[in-house]
Amino acid sequence: MNIAMPELTEKLNRPEIIKKSWVITLSGTRFNILDPDPAAVRMEDIACALARQARFNGHTRFFYSVGQHSCLGAEVSPTKEIALHMLFHDATEAYVGDLVSPVKALLPDFEIIESRIHWAISQKFNLEFPLPKVVKQIDRRLLATEVRDLITKDLASWNIGEDEPFEFPIIPWPPEVTEARFLEIARNLMK
Repeated sequence: MNIAMPELTEKLNRPEIIKKSWVITLSGTRFNILDPDPAAVRMEDIACALARQARFNGHTRFFYSVGQHSCLGAEVSPTKEIALHMLFHDATEAYVGDLVSPVKALLPDFEIIESRIHWAISQKFNLEFPLPKVVKQIDRRLLATEVRDLITKDLASWNIGEDEPFEFPIIPWPPEVTEARFLEIARNLMK
């Protein structure tokens, strides 16, 4: 898998900006969000961060994490390969947070930053980059399920379109359960 990392815009591609663009993860790893190194990606950091980040900016009836969303996506995937993609499809958010879609649309550089981080994660876990299209299809069905179970039964108000919710109900997990489940699923898929 020798796909090049997406290029930075001229505005971001300046040494004085790049050298200051890092976060320290729970493991103590310095992760540069503009110049992400696959060697700095840690599954445990991703599991911890995603288990504690709220989907929908917290606008749900109960706390529901990005990590649980990723686990559920992996569990409904048709193949082991797609399951691994689903587990890590939002893993960039472990490093830059889960911005709501309207905010992302206003920040064109954010898409590039997120894409570069996704590239590093894909390299680390030997995943196809960019994501296969089926990942988006599963993600849309999960969205419909989440809206139905955690926000409103009125799916039309969310412009869900033709995406059918899954039949199972979403029952939110506590962060500790989500983190452990994420790691368990990841390790089983990587065997």
